[in-house]
Amino acid sequence: MRLLIIIILLGLSKSAFADEIYMNESDSLPVQKKNLGEELKSGKVDFHIKSFFMSTINKGDLLDYATLAAGAGIGYTSPEWKGFEARFSGFFTFQVFENNIRIADPITGAGNRYEILLYDMNDLTNTNRLDRLEELFIAYRKNRLKFTLGRQKIITPLLNEQDNRMRPNVFGGLSAVYSGLNYKVTAMWINSVTIRGTVDWYSIEDSYGVYPFGRNPFGEPSDYKDKISSKGIGMFGFQFHKSGLSAQAWNYHADNVFNMSFAQSDYSFNIGGEANLHLGVQGFYQFAVNDGGNPDPANTYILPDEKGFGGGSKVGIFSGRHYVSLNFLGISDKGRFLFPREWGRENLYASLSRERYEGSGDMQAWVLKYDLITPLDGLFAQFGAGTIHHSDMNTFKTNKYGIPSYYQFSGMLDFSFKEFLQGLNLQLLVINKKPKNSDLPDQLRINRVNMWNLNLVMDYRF
Repeated sequence: MRLLIIIILLGLSKSAFADEIYMNESDSLPVQKKNLGEELKSGKVDFHIKSFFMSTINKGDLLDYATLAAGAGIGYTSPEWKGFEARFSGFFTFQVFENNIRIADPITGAGNRYEILLYDMNDLTNTNRLDRLEELFIAYRKNRLKFTLGRQKIITPLLNEQDNRMRPNVFGGLSAVYSGLNYKVTAMWINSVTIRGTVDWYSIEDSYGVYPFGRNPFGEPSDYKDKISSKGIGMFGFQFHKSGLSAQAWNYHADNVFNMSFAQSDYSFNIGGEANLHLGVQGFYQFAVNDGGNPDPANTYILPDEKGFGGGSKVGIFSGRHYVSLNFLGISDKGRFLFPREWGRENLYASLSRERYEGSGDMQAWVLKYDLITPLDGLFAQFGAGTIHHSDMNTFKTNKYGIPSYYQFSGMLDFSFKEFLQGLNLQLLVINKKPKNSDLPDQLRINRVNMWNLNLVMDYRF
């Protein structure tokens, strides 16, 4: 409906300007000047079609899940006029079929974890009214500086689209980006977000607790949903790249809640022949702002004395079509690494699909990754294996979600079509997680460990 209104308004504008003409001073013949409607027609229209099959298979008698979602969207970017441009986009999703994703497991009482986020986790009955207006902004560019006001997509190490379901996160606010020859500076104020797995828009303070929110350091269920006071997020970033060296630094200031700083540096250099060595280091530091969102410790997001920090490193070898890397992440036992999952997925060296490190303290992860550009044009493969050690599941001060220590294995095949089917992409993703402790009760295993997660995604953009 909102898209229809915009189209009607554009049509009315076209009629209002349709009769404007002017005389070319160098020619006595009248020259028809393009009216607004004709100018708008020269903008770019893009289409997006997507289907997503996902299945989770739990060991033993615990429920298994499966679903197939499909959808399509359209976007429009206006031509630039005196530095100004506008864009809007929307998407709809519907369920093709499902198995068990909306019922509780009869043994543990646990609900579905992965598949429901293809739809609307806030309305389990909604299977075909999953439409939302996503991007809607006006931008102004002056030389290398660009301002964008409205709903826009953002990609940073911690706050991002987390586009691994049908629809991504989109953020509302004002951004300014300056793009130099080998560096970029980003500043943004964010006051709203639409979250993966939902169809609604939320103010920033209402976005805390949309996803399941674990336990507080006292061992009680976290109770900060609808109880956080915050005006928004201030974000600042600096990125640099030159001659094999890249560096980035970001600061996320969640008003009245917390401040998070993140930095990363990577360096690649030739070590002989086709081989290149890749070294990387990254780290983050976090502290509470004021009372962490609420003066009542039982209702706050982060305790005033909590300070989370951690670091990661990477050593990798590029050689021809192959890239092998060993990745490490360690988080201190002085606090938990807290960043609302509603705002994005952390992009750390040791990250693997279908699991996160947010909410953890006193943890270590070692992950081996292998990337292969196959001889088949367009086919890319990636494999990963990791050992992740969490603090005890009952150590509430450093294990917000009660995640056990586990081993994880992942395999991904990604094929991009060429020529006639340019823009079509197929991806197969397989995940397996096994606990280090084989005696876990069912309620701590379901959808976490002793499970497989299978994904087949078709993505077509044109």
